[in-house]
Amino acid sequence: MRTNGIKNVVSLGVLAAAVAGLIPRPTLADETTKSLMGTWKLTGWTLRVVGETEDREPFGPNPKGRLVMTPEGHWSVIITGANRHPAKTPDEKLLLFDSVLAYSGKYTVDGDKIIVRVDISSNEVFAGANQVQTRFFKLDGEKLTVQTPEISSAALPGKKIVGTNIFEREH
Repeated sequence: MRTNGIKNVVSLGVLAAAVAGLIPRPTLADETTKSLMGTWKLTGWTLRVVGETEDREPFGPNPKGRLVMTPEGHWSVIITGANRHPAKTPDEKLLLFDSVLAYSGKYTVDGDKIIVRVDISSNEVFAGANQVQTRFFKLDGEKLTVQTPEISSAALPGKKIVGTNIFEREH
């Protein structure tokens, strides 16, 4: 009888702690973050220059890219043009640089936003005041749409843009 009484007191204490919020419970944000983790293959990238009505494909109609989001909170993305070739001249080398965008950092999820604190980038547009990057996302099954707010473009220097990336989950 004494053992059952102790078990009941312990169970009641655990229940009270859970109700009081002292024991962490999975939240919707945790579940959303978990659903975003993994490796994603880029299937499309468009930019809309602020003030214009047409979308642009800065790296052509079939860019290549990968987004990796780890359980430890690391974000890494690389996007390249589809038809890149090894450079044979200095000018070709410059063209290769202009057809790649990459950055990484630690991320957090807040509602429909992913906030990335960039720690390394292929373009210094993500340094200093632009080190914290916000992206809005929509997850629809195996499809992830990631959109920027209005930002200075890394692909089109001097322009303000809204960029949209479409990814498919890789298994």
